[in-house]
Amino acid sequence: MEITVLDIQILKALHREVKEVSLLIKEVTAPYKALQQATKWLDQQEACQLLNISKRTLQTYRAKGILGATQINRKTYFRLSEVELLLQGERPLKKQKK
Repeated sequence: MEITVLDIQILKALHREVKEVSLLIKEVTAPYKALQQATKWLDQQEACQLLNISKRTLQTYRAKGILGATQINRKTYFRLSEVELLLQGERPLKKQKK
């Protein structure tokens, strides 16, 4: 086991730098917080439950362009607002070909 002893000034300087980095992160991400909070996202299971459909039907909706999705890593997310529009019948069930 190794024990490291830090001088109090070094510890305070490190603490100050960590606070500065934290403030910079908050400053950089601040413009995106409102967007993130304004848009509610559902995962695949939540969207299926809300629409009362199977995962395969949900995949078909994605493939036909009925319901848009965003994929982050291997997980798929759907906008709650789009799912609600589909529930209200304001979105067509078939994509119109031009």
